[in-house]
Amino acid sequence: MHSFVIAKYPITTLQFAQFINSGGYKEKKWWTEDGWRFRNEEAWTQPEAWNNKQSSNNEHPVVGVSWYEAVAFCTWLSKVTDEKITLPNETQWQHAAQGDDGREYPWAATWKYRYCNTIETGIQKTTPVRQYEGKGDSPFGVVDMVGNVWEWCRTDYDNGTNDVNRNSDWRVLRGGSWLINQNFAHVSFRSCNPPNYRGNESGFRVVHSRVL
Repeated sequence: MHSFVIAKYPITTLQFAQFINSGGYKEKKWWTEDGWRFRNEEAWTQPEAWNNKQSSNNEHPVVGVSWYEAVAFCTWLSKVTDEKITLPNETQWQHAAQGDDGREYPWAATWKYRYCNTIETGIQKTTPVRQYEGKGDSPFGVVDMVGNVWEWCRTDYDNGTNDVNRNSDWRVLRGGSWLINQNFAHVSFRSCNPPNYRGNESGFRVVHSRVL
């Protein structure tokens, strides 16, 4: 039986800094073939706008990371922890956010703008990953699954493959962000971007996969 444990919070800038400081952008072994090509062609050494004030807050989610960088982080973390760490696939992400009762938002069936960071809050930037803990949590106690940052999933948007080594034009993003309104922040809404996209509203969380 296959199961998974999903991270309670999105990966923060402090956590991602450990990947950078350990030489993550210099080691080809962490990257997919296509990801390493983009890393070299575009001279990536850190996330986009890594040095701006928003990204320097350790408790905020890391932003400006492509799908390739998120996958490389997972591969590196798997080695560091000796565990199988990946991006969630789309089904895992939705189940962790929604539970089993078909709700539209992690907390309930109805929208509450003070339960997550979308454009309705007027904050207009990311917030600490624990800011909405205890309000907007999913049925499993997972925090910040809508709003704040779009979260990369392993899944190919068009064909549904979860193979990270397969070339893809579009990879799935879920959950909405600080930059968009509530219409895009429900748990069943699917978005996507090219895997080399590095927007300041895109981050990720990880899963630990296991066989029971």
